Amino acid sequence: MRLPAYIPLRIPARIFWPAAIGLGIFGLVWISASPFYSFIDFPFFWAGGRTVGTPDLFDPALRVAWGDAHGMYLSPWVYPPGVAWLFVAFGLWPLAVGFWLHAAANVVLVAASGLLGARVYGLDRRVGLAMAFAWTPCIASAIYGQNAPLALFLSLLTIEGLRRDSDGLAGLGAGLLLYKPTLALPLLGLLLLRQRWRALLVVAVCGAGWYLASVAAAAGDWGWPGRWMASLGGWYASDTAHNIVRTISLPGLLQGLGAPAAVALGLGLVMIVIALPRLARAPAVEAGAGAVLVGLAVSPHALNYEAALLLPALMWAVGATSSGLSEPARTRLVVAAYLLAPEYLVSETLGLSSLAVVTAAAALIWISGWQRFQHSREPAAGRAMG
Repeated sequence: MRLPAYIPLRIPARIFWPAAIGLGIFGLVWISASPFYSFIDFPFFWAGGRTVGTPDLFDPALRVAWGDAHGMYLSPWVYPPGVAWLFVAFGLWPLAVGFWLHAAANVVLVAASGLLGARVYGLDRRVGLAMAFAWTPCIASAIYGQNAPLALFLSLLTIEGLRRDSDGLAGLGAGLLLYKPTLALPLLGLLLLRQRWRALLVVAVCGAGWYLASVAAAAGDWGWPGRWMASLGGWYASDTAHNIVRTISLPGLLQGLGAPAAVALGLGLVMIVIALPRLARAPAVEAGAGAVLVGLAVSPHALNYEAALLLPALMWAVGATSSGLSEPARTRLVVAAYLLAPEYLVSETLGLSSLAVVTAAAALIWISGWQRFQHSREPAAGRAMG
């Protein structure tokens, strides 16, 4: 007979499970709205999969012309060119079919992240799956045609490597995460801070692999990094201003509101410096969650769907791997985060994403080490699944 799942929060099972399932279904249902909005961001990646290895991928003028010829607006390719290889399988199909296959892949990655996160943070696997699917930003990438669940899984893989004291696994996760360097940097910084030199060597090998894959993707352009950085410079300011209501990082919000970049990024740097002692001393799995969390809060560009990467911090707060917040504050804060998260779907109407508030609050709470305690894993009455 299978034992009931222990729920390490002050929430009765009769409330936890219906609420988690309801939030998960709510997020999944929203995927069906994407076709009515031209699949939102997915055409950007679908076109990348169709044009990878040709000049049409990386040359901005040729990319726009390709999009015009296929009835879609395409912004410049702002990822390392090699990332487009990941979308070849989806580009083989018509846009609508590719979208649904991509959405299914995202859902699988959310499930895999829930299971891996449960292992890392000492949760029952069923609770890990519930937390992943109930955290609605995890499904946002399926709605928007984005890829944050891949970044979430690779972040958790890096943290699992730290938990196992496996430099190979930690370096592989962080190195593959270089597909989106702004998300990889916090974990690379953590590996550097903790002097995990062998893990960083694996990262360097992965980086070389991404470079070579990008040369092939950019039609043999060995100098693609310079063109890529120039393209980012022209795209960043306008995209930051356009996405102000979807932004979840403090520097992104400030710059979107017109603050000088030096002020916004300087504030982010101050937060990093304040967080360094915690990142250096905390247990490995906590430091991993903290690095990803602080990285989101101080990122120059992080949008709603990237709040999926808050899941490790939520799992750490709930799990049995370390100390967390004292009760009842812990349960109240976790529940508030989960209830506020779905607001991102209407952030454009409200003028601000609640995930910006959740991200900033979570980062400040973690950095401060507020009211930490060691909680018991003994099941409390009414908190087992049954």
